[in-house]
Amino acid sequence: MGYNRGTMIRGVALGECMPACVRWDVDFHGKAGRTKRIARQIREASPRVVELRVEGEKGLGELPAIFTEVQKGNSRVEATLRLFPGATSAALRGYAMDFIWHVNPSAPFLDLLPPGGASISMTVDADSLAHLPDVMEEFSESEARSIHLTNINAIRALAEVGHVPVPGRELLQEAAERISRLAIPLAGKKLVVHDYFFWKLLRGVFGGGAGEEVGFSGCRAASALAYVDWEGNVYPCDSLPVRLGNLQERTFEKIWRSPARVQILNVLRAVPASCEPCDQLKGCLSGCPGLAYPVSGLTAGSEPSGPERPAADGGRNF
Repeated sequence: MGYNRGTMIRGVALGECMPACVRWDVDFHGKAGRTKRIARQIREASPRVVELRVEGEKGLGELPAIFTEVQKGNSRVEATLRLFPGATSAALRGYAMDFIWHVNPSAPFLDLLPPGGASISMTVDADSLAHLPDVMEEFSESEARSIHLTNINAIRALAEVGHVPVPGRELLQEAAERISRLAIPLAGKKLVVHDYFFWKLLRGVFGGGAGEEVGFSGCRAASALAYVDWEGNVYPCDSLPVRLGNLQERTFEKIWRSPARVQILNVLRAVPASCEPCDQLKGCLSGCPGLAYPVSGLTAGSEPSGPERPAADGGRNF
């Protein structure tokens, strides 16, 4: 790590490395910022991986210029495209990038997947969980080899519906039980689950050797991961709506090396007092701060999908 030994804030070096992964929501409901400028700022940050999210026709039209700019920095590019008619043409243009197709959980998607579509994704929230067993069944019948069950994007949710529909323990358990009853085969396929507690539930559902095909992505917020929205605003991750700055106003480096980002990183690394006695702490590291944020504002606590724990003073505080 590239530390500046002379400057420290609450235990974290201001000179800490730039993020290894930048996740960029290129467009949202037809809106996009100055994409070329944002792409240049991301390229100058030199991340190892750039994860693009393309929502509709606006983003699809910007994709060639974005890819050309980002690729100048030798970053590996991965694009998650919402699976809508016409979107799959992007995969046939010969881009040197990996595509993940984001499915609508309430509608069939098999006929929309392009030939060779290897990966799909679905956002796990309180509204979509009822459809997850159907999505899993369709995934098992498709040629896709992996499915990403991602945490809710809080920034998009707040912009779209004004709240963050975080799923609780009961909804996750109910979904896992329904999937278990369906006995969906996982042979040759992979699940990547972004919520620790849901990952544990699904590993139990598939069990044995199949359980090894259920992976947990872990939390990289404000350290190895940065999230950029469609207007160029920078956040610790897409699940945590704490704005750090805007790439149309400041450089990525100035935003990432700011005291505000370092303070947030220290808060994220702290373990809430209510989590310390929990027997799952070693694995979950107190869960997802983004999922806890709508409930506790990062002030005490545990995320809704985690095990129940007695209330305790202390926790994440800015």
